[in-house]
Amino acid sequence: MNKTIKITAVIIAVIILILAGIFANQWFGVKKEKIKLGMSEPSFPYMDYTQEELNKMYPQIKYADVQTRVTPEQTYAKFRQALLENNLELALEQLAKESKRYGENVENLKNFYKDNKFQELSKHYPEAINQVNMYDSIAEYEYNYYSPEYKQELVGGLNFQKNAQGDWKLDSL
Repeated sequence: MNKTIKITAVIIAVIILILAGIFANQWFGVKKEKIKLGMSEPSFPYMDYTQEELNKMYPQIKYADVQTRVTPEQTYAKFRQALLENNLELALEQLAKESKRYGENVENLKNFYKDNKFQELSKHYPEAINQVNMYDSIAEYEYNYYSPEYKQELVGGLNFQKNAQGDWKLDSL
């Protein structure tokens, strides 16, 4: 009987070791992936980051926590003033440099400036704009303007992005 107890104990111990090995292998594989993704600490015991720590390390909305310094309305007023004063440099300063359309916007403004059409372009942008949507780092505004081509009043749209300094800049013209 002693011999069967020893054999049973050895078999149970081997089974426990195999199961522990499988568990450890899977646990380590999962932790390795989480470390690779930046969701766990890279040193043992490989603790998972809390949601708060992850939000701090990897903000979901760029510049959402940056305090606003210049509002979209102020940026728009400067842009409109630049058009009225035929000031290309001031107009370009109001554009969002991180925008996908930045190059296109710069090119368009330079062409209008070169053709001496800033005054004409300023008629397209009225003094007042109306907020449509405002989020943490993007905003949408609209305005009404008269189109001589269509001989009626139309609605135009402007998009703004907040930058790292908290200044709202024009994303679209």
